Amino acid sequence: MSLDELRGSVRRVLGVDVPLGRPEGAGPHVLRRLTGGNTRVAERFATGRVFLVGDAAHVYSATGGGPGLNLGLQDAINLGWKLAAEIRGGAPPGLLDSYAVERRAAAQRMVLNAQAQSALIAPGSDVTGLREVFTELLRDRDTVRRLAELVSGADTRYDMGGPDTHPLIGRFAPDLDLRTPTGTVRLAELTRTGRPVLLDLTEDAALAAALPEWQGQIDVVTARPQHPAPTALLLRPDSHVAWASAAARPDAAELDALRAAGQRWFGLPARS
Repeated sequence: MSLDELRGSVRRVLGVDVPLGRPEGAGPHVLRRLTGGNTRVAERFATGRVFLVGDAAHVYSATGGGPGLNLGLQDAINLGWKLAAEIRGGAPPGLLDSYAVERRAAAQRMVLNAQAQSALIAPGSDVTGLREVFTELLRDRDTVRRLAELVSGADTRYDMGGPDTHPLIGRFAPDLDLRTPTGTVRLAELTRTGRPVLLDLTEDAALAAALPEWQGQIDVVTARPQHPAPTALLLRPDSHVAWASAAARPDAAELDALRAAGQRWFGLPARS
């Protein structure tokens, strides 16, 4: 590509003329790597009544997958439901503080993603071997799925403050296909209200009946899954799983853990 062709391409993409000149010397001219040139995470995401969200809290070098956009949207959703709970009243202690804890950790993890992608696209023969090995790994379907979750932020897992008795606790809820009394629905459609959701998939809806003190304070959904799934989930408004069970009928210990999660995240009564 000639210098004039490069100028024309830049003008077509950016809509303006960018001064471009020939490199000094006879060459050969080797492209230099920029590492971390525009990758930054704020030291604090919240102070007093001020909260940083999106690009105000973190920026990343341009890499594939739009990690900054995904991260910013998740910031807004995470903070949004917590602010709403605080404004309505009844938010449990420390709920707003959890925004900075959860989202700064997610932003720091995304730094690793951006740095890894920058390393893979950098020029130079020293990266060729890494790219070839990575190309082989991408032929594995599980690896592709794992990387897609990393790039999108779907692998984000929060500390829910209770026992990790189920692998879904802290993670995004899977978008299950559910059979309800009114027809088939996807779980994502049930989480649009901005309210906590208790999903009872036990055969006799025993879980909902065991928690009469929560009636009217959260959305309780009884359904049957189309495919194998946990038997019960407590979802935050951002669709992260606060509690989960795989038991056909949750026992007393699991019910205690469920009540504790409801009190911790939504200020729900622990006992009737």
